[in-house]
Amino acid sequence: MLKRIFTLLFALVATGCATKLPPRDTGRAFEFARDTFSFPNETVWRYNDGQRVTTPPVNGEQVDRYSRRCFVMAAAVVQFWKFARFEPQARPMPPAELAEQIRRVRNIATWAPVLPEEQRIVFPGYASFRDLSQRAGPELRANLGAGWTTYFHIRKYTMPFIPSAEHQQYVSEQIGEWLARGQPMVLWLYNFPHVNINHAVTVIAATASAIPGFCTYLVYDPNFTDGPHELVYDIANREFSYKKTFYFVGGSVHVRPMYLSMLH
Repeated sequence: MLKRIFTLLFALVATGCATKLPPRDTGRAFEFARDTFSFPNETVWRYNDGQRVTTPPVNGEQVDRYSRRCFVMAAAVVQFWKFARFEPQARPMPPAELAEQIRRVRNIATWAPVLPEEQRIVFPGYASFRDLSQRAGPELRANLGAGWTTYFHIRKYTMPFIPSAEHQQYVSEQIGEWLARGQPMVLWLYNFPHVNINHAVTVIAATASAIPGFCTYLVYDPNFTDGPHELVYDIANREFSYKKTFYFVGGSVHVRPMYLSMLH
């Protein structure tokens, strides 16, 4: 039995957990200014020039931060884009009802098909998800889910398996196919065994690269609210790199899609 389990896991890793392509009719394009959070995921550690410099606060230091939620937030922007509708002219819900609506969206699998407008979960009194997160941030933070998924998640069983160049090429092609169909995709960025990044972003568009031989993808990074960041794919070397941020020194990263199916 154990041998069969390991065989299945190896097969899933080797094939990249191939998933069915989404439909082309998404209703509208994902827009950074209206479909992302107005507040960031805050890091547990403190950083200087991309390097971790201190341990988390201890000895009773007051901590009231929304941290360890990059996977939650990267998935949530897709869920609200696919399953929610906003009616700015209507009267807002009381906080308890709003919390229930948020949980209804959260509980729909990220990989479920885009809902038609008439079937979407309605958020009266808000113009967009960005508006909702700005004016009802406490309700969102309390009802989107726990932060332990950043460290412990069943989909992370692949971490010890270093992706091959062929796999990373497949991922880049897969990203391109989804974007061509108007679909954002949650990506896991990590390095192993040197874990200098373990993070989730949402790829939302492709843009022309300034350097020939490279593909540039624009991603929503939950650690930022100001605009998209760039994930670059080197076509010749078949590897990804992420630009320098306050929490990452920049450079090569392993990339795997997340939340594309029950197993992936």
